[in-house]
Formats: sequence, C-alpha cells, structure tokens
Amino acid sequence: IAQGGTRRGANMGVLRVDHPDVEAFIKCKTSEMAITNFNISLGITDKFMQAVEDDADWDLRFPDVHHPAYKGFRGTIDAAERAGVPIKVFKTIKARKLFNLFVQQAHHNGEPGALFLDAANRFNPVPHLYELEATNPCGEQWLGPYENCCLGSINLAQMLGENGTVDWEKLRQVTKTATRFLDHVVDKNAYVPAVPELKEAAHKARRIGLGIMGLADLMYHCGVRYGSEESLEFCGQVMEFIRYFSMETSVEMAQELGTFPAIKGSIYDPENLAWQPPTPLTPHKRDWQRPALDWQRIVEGIKTHGIRNAAQTTIAPTGTIGTVAGCEGYGCEPVFALAYVRHVNDNGTDLLLNYVSPFFQEALNAASLPEETKELIVKQVIELGSCQHIEQLPQHIRNVFVVSSDITADEHIHIQAALQRFVDNSLSKTINFPEGTTEEEVSAAFMTAWKLGCKGITVYITGSRDKVVLETKATKEKKEGAPALLPTLFEGGQETQLSFWKDSKKPRPRTLHGYTYSIETPLGKAFVTINENGGSQPFEVFINTAKAGSETAAHSEALGRLISYILRLASPIEPRERLKLVMEQLAGIGGGRSLGFGPNRVRSLPDGIAKALDEYLFQQHWEKEEVIPERPIEQIPMPGIDSPIHKIGELCPECGQATMINEEGCRKCYTCGHSEC
Repeated sequence: IAQGGTRRGANMGVLRVDHPDVEAFIKCKTSEMAITNFNISLGITDKFMQAVEDDADWDLRFPDVHHPAYKGFRGTIDAAERAGVPIKVFKTIKARKLFNLFVQQAHHNGEPGALFLDAANRFNPVPHLYELEATNPCGEQWLGPYENCCLGSINLAQMLGENGTVDWEKLRQVTKTATRFLDHVVDKNAYVPAVPELKEAAHKARRIGLGIMGLADLMYHCGVRYGSEESLEFCGQVMEFIRYFSMETSVEMAQELGTFPAIKGSIYDPENLAWQPPTPLTPHKRDWQRPALDWQRIVEGIKTHGIRNAAQTTIAPTGTIGTVAGCEGYGCEPVFALAYVRHVNDNGTDLLLNYVSPFFQEALNAASLPEETKELIVKQVIELGSCQHIEQLPQHIRNVFVVSSDITADEHIHIQAALQRFVDNSLSKTINFPEGTTEEEVSAAFMTAWKLGCKGITVYITGSRDKVVLETKATKEKKEGAPALLPTLFEGGQETQLSFWKDSKKPRPRTLHGYTYSIETPLGKAFVTINENGGSQPFEVFINTAKAGSETAAHSEALGRLISYILRLASPIEPRERLKLVMEQLAGIGGGRSLGFGPNRVRSLPDGIAKALDEYLFQQHWEKEEVIPERPIEQIPMPGIDSPIHKIGELCPECGQATMINEEGCRKCYTCGHSEC
C-alpha cells in the first residue's frame, strides 16, 4: 500500500490494481474502506484501463521479497521491475471482471475512489526524485515522501467586473501576490523539528498550490451555466489565466531568489526543458475580454532563469474558508442550493435562518414579475433548493442558476477535465450522480474521466450510503429466525436468577459509584458513564456527545435512557448479562463513515458505545471472553425531516443536523459550516 503525504502518519493508502489482494479489498464492506484520516483508493494504471477496453487478461503480482535484489529496495512495483527484482504472478484474471467489481462497489457506496497513477506521473515535475503513488484524502495533492501541502485559494467571487464580466486585471494582480505569498510560506513554515525530512522535502521542490473558490459565483455573475459547453471554455480560460501569471511570477522569483534546488533533472531543467505549455480541453471560441497570453514567453523565461516552484496550482476543498468568505460555490464545485434553512444554536434555542443566494435574489429582483410571485418563487426554492421546476421564473434565469442536483455526471467530469488541463497538481471534486443511477453509468464515468486525462475521480450516488444498510435483509431474517434466548437462562430445568432479580423496576439510590469512558466516534467524542449498584452490577448508563440541543445529543441521551431502563427492569437475567446483550446489538452497526483503523475502528456512534461497554465488561474487571460477532442491523428511516435537501445529508458531528454533504472530495455541513478538510 502506497502512502501519500509523509511516510510517517500518512493519510491515504492506495492499493494498486495489480496487487494480489485487490479483489478482496474491493469486496470488503463500506466500514473497511471509509476510514477517517486514512482513506484507501484504487491506484489504476493505463495498462489496466486498456486491458478493460480489450477484455484482456490481467496479472495480480508482487516482487519476490526473498530475492537478493529486493534487499534494501524501496519503491513501486514498476521501479522494482526496472531495478531487476523478479516479479511473481499471484493470479491471472479478466481485467473487465476486476473493473466491474470496482464499479459495483463504487456504485454501492462511493468507495473506493480511483487514482490514475500514469496520468499523475506524466505531469510529475520531479520524476528524478520519486514516482507519485498517492494523494491526500480529498485527492487534490499528489506528494512524494515527506512532502507537505502549501495551499491557498483565490476568491473568484471577488473578481467581478462590470456588466457580467471578469475583472481580469484584479485577478492578475491577486494571482501574482498570492504566488509570492505561498512561496514565502515554504520558508516561514514551522516544520516539525523531530522529522527534519519534512523541511528538506518542502525546500527541495518548493511546491505551492494556488487554487480557486467561488467559481460558481463567478459563473452566476457572468451568466454562464455550470456544466454547459460554454462553461468548459470559461473554466479553462479562468484557470489558464491563473496558471500563466502564477508561472510568470515563479520565473520572476527564480531570477530574484533562485530556482528550487531539485530543478536539475526535473521537467523544468533549463538545460533540458521537458515541460510543455498546457492546452485547453476544447479550442477557445468565445471572448470574455481576457487579455492575450504568450506561453512562449514563459518557456523562454524558464530556459533563461529557471523557475522557483516545482508545482504552482492545486484546487483544494474550501468548505470552511469558503463559508467564512461568503462564497456560494466552494472550490470548483457548483452551488449546492440556491436557498435553504440554516439552523443556529442561539443559547439552546434552535434559530432558523432562511438563506437565499444573493446572485439569484438580484436576478429575481431585476425580473419583471409581481412581488407576490417573487415571494412565492423564493418559498419554492427554499423548499427544494433548485429553481428548475418553477415555470413562472423566466427561462434565462433558470438556464444560468443551476445547482449540483441539476448537473449531470458527464457535465461534472468534463468540468473537472477542463480545469485539470491548467492545474499541474490535481483538484478536489466529487462527481455526484442522482438516485437511481445504474452501474453502467458509473462505469462509463470512470472510463470517460480516464480518457479525458483526469488524475482521479470520486463518485457519489445520492442516497447510496443508506442503501448499504437497507440491503442487509439477510441479517434481519437471520435475527428473526434465531433461537430464543430464554433456554440459556435455565440450568437443569431450574431458574437460576429469577428469585434474585424478581423486584420491579429498582429505585435509584442517592449515591452510586461508576466509571466514565471517553471514545472518539464519527459524530464526535462520546462520554459513556456506567454506574454500579450492589454486587458490582451495572445499574444505569449515561451517554453524552455533541452539543446540547442537537439531534446527536438527543439520540445519545435516548440510547442511555433505554439502556438504563433495561438494566433496572425486573428480569431473570442479571444486569451484567443484560448489558452484554445490549453491547452485542450495538456492536458492528455501520454508518456513513468510520473512525480509526484496525481493531480501534469505530463504525458509528452505537458501535463506539458498544466499545465502551466492552471495555467495562471485559477489560476493566473481568477476564477476556470470546469476541462477540458483529451484527449489522437494518436502519429505520427517521420521520420528521421534510426538506429534500436534508434527506440526502448525513448527521453532522458538530451540530447534529442531517446536512453533511459529500462535495469536493470531502464532507461538509450546510447547516453550521463544519468541514472535515
């Protein structure tokens, strides 16, 4: 498994498509793959994709680790082959069969994503130092050993010209200033002294990643529909402009301060320049009054002075900074909704605030419509987030003001490809599919992304993570057909505990002793307190998590009350055994994502509670017993959520609202602005 970022504490693993364990990896459950801070994607090569197209055989292979040539070797299997290390074939299968398994799992829950290794390495600026193997979790930053991110984003929502134009001069000045700023960060950063390789790697290549946010805002202003053929050229022209002046500034800094130390042998080596100016996805035909760019001037500048930074551009997720800056569209993503309700915790009171896109409101105000009609339109947009269904709205407004649910997967992919042409690193983007998408459509998306030169792709089908649980009907049937537990309570026909636990619901003493366990869950840190009564028997359980007044806190309190009620009821089963049965039912319940890795992995809040109960029952006072098998259960949809915007989200660990959305290769909350990136 290749690890991205630093070799120590890497945060993404990439399993190559020719690895012997790749079949088993793809078939594993959601919770095995969606691991917070250690995501795993599939590293795909051009040879594999070609083999899929040709329906050819595919070898799963690994280096001969016992051969003398392997001793001391570190690198990819391709590097091992070049170094003369013998390669053993573990198994030969059909490439299309493996690809279909991959597509099936991605269709099932959005995991794993795909990283196109050869596409990334074709643009590796320092191939003499390393081969690129992996990225950070959001997929935008390919890094070598010990390298780190130095990223910044230009707010395109502030680059608005008059009469629906782009302020190109302001964008030029901001690009040049931001490039110098990020280069200074490389020097000023406080690297971890205990790992000197971090500073060494950063200074050797001086990578920076200047990106964008608010692209969708700029499109609204200029009257360009996100995803249209026109938008592909618009995106390309904007990103080309930024790349051009970022490189121009980097060449100027090389003349003033010197080149990056590893320039000899890189694609920017002035004595053997391998870098070529980028070209658009489609030829430019439209005029947005952009000044002309002379790429040959950049070529001559590199040959004369070199360049200061081995990489210049990256489009990262901007969920948090985009919210702070007031952007409607984060990173290079479309706007999620034109209007929605934001929940704010106002001293324990749930304060509801209606948010309406300022650009949409401005266009609506300019339309020749009665005020009553405008108010009705706003109410309808708040309900669904989109304006495409509103017939009273003028067509020219509906054509421009699209949101993510209005854009097809193919349009998403082409936008990504158009931007990738002028991003020398990569970009963070999620290809959102509507509910009901077929596996064939997902397969075509991966193939299209590869052919268009994308360096990676993440897909997400609306509602697919709910299907993971709803499809486990076999588990439910198995539970319903399981033998009754009552016979286990008797030995030799005699009741063993009934006379001792015959009381009605036991009253609570004034003072109880107990234990409190802290455990990290996908919804935040949980505190589980187990208080004991006579005979060191558990008597009650309190569960505290998230903020008071949130849905997550309410669910936690409800679980604690139910467990406590079970422990205090009259029963022939002693409380410790009852708590063990409760733990069995909670253990292994999977949610939309997991936290941790290996035996410490927590699949959901209930699974985290089960781990705390396990520690109390078996690790605190008692000897270890046999491991309890995991029992995933069918998820019951929760009533009371009327807004379609809320239905496709997951619970936010910060505010507890069901508005956690997959976007930009990351997850962020549209209620409170919380982001995982």
